[in-house]
This record gives sequence, structure tokens and C-alpha cells, in this order.
Amino acid sequence: MKLVTKGDRVSLNTSRRLYYFQGEGGINLRVETEEMAIIPDSVSEDQLLQINNAIKAEQLIPGWPEEKKIEVLDKDSDLKALLELGRNKIDEWIYGLREDKMIKSTIKTSKLDKIIGFEKAGKNRRSVISAAEKALEKIGGVSPVTETDHEKVEIKIGSGEEEEPK
Repeated sequence: MKLVTKGDRVSLNTSRRLYYFQGEGGINLRVETEEMAIIPDSVSEDQLLQINNAIKAEQLIPGWPEEKKIEVLDKDSDLKALLELGRNKIDEWIYGLREDKMIKSTIKTSKLDKIIGFEKAGKNRRSVISAAEKALEKIGGVSPVTETDHEKVEIKIGSGEEEEPK
């Protein structure tokens, strides 16, 4: 096990812990904002010992944080199974899909469109549909256009002056 010293980089093990605070002179880590820090020279020996104990307990990781990857669900059955996991898991998956730079936006929009379609056909939870639609807006995609029966209305636009009939 690699122990760290002043000037080394440490990261939060987000699968074990969502925050790690030492206060003044130590490191302060938090999910989504500061998941990695370099141990400052101002750290005390007690704080350094605490950091190394947290590494032994696998609450902290020496080095860079692990890269978070979202699983791209290829099968429709996988997407339907995702919808059964609950709203929070769906929100996490949608956020991860939206933020993943390695996935093309066309794939993202098609997956989100399928999620919306499956949800409308199933439980029809407004929160899930709203989260998917917001992600589509952020990506810049649009939902598929559906045709409906409407009458065609023509509006003539003139210059604003009446024309004399010929």
C-alpha cells in the first residue's frame, strides 16, 4: 500500500465516502466539487497520519480520482430494466449520459427518446420524463416530431398598404 506525504495528490473514493474534511491546514474533499487535492505543506503530522489511515481504510485514493463511466445501454430491454430501478437511479444514469463526452450526441438523444417513450407507455412518471427532456435540451436534441390531423391554414402577408384590384 502506497502511503502519501506532503505534495502528493489524493482523491476521494466516492464509492466509500462522499466527503472528507480536515479543516485549516489539511485537505477538504467533497463529491461533485473537489474530489482531488494536493496535500499542502502546511499539513500537520497528525493530519498526514489521518490521511494515510483513510487511504488504508480505502476512503481516499492516492493519485487522481477514478474516471466515472456511464454504461451505454444498447438493448431496449436494458433501458426498460433501468426504468424499474427507481427514479434516483434513472436520474443518475441520465446525468451521466448527458455529461459523458465520449458518447455522440445522436446516441444520447436516441437513448433519451427511448427512455421517454418507454416511460410514457409504462408508469408515466412526470419526474422521469422531465429529467430526460431537460437532458435533451442540454444536449441540443429534440424529441421526434409526430404528425396529427389538422387543417392547413394559409395567412397572406402584405406590405400593410391596400392594393387596388386590377
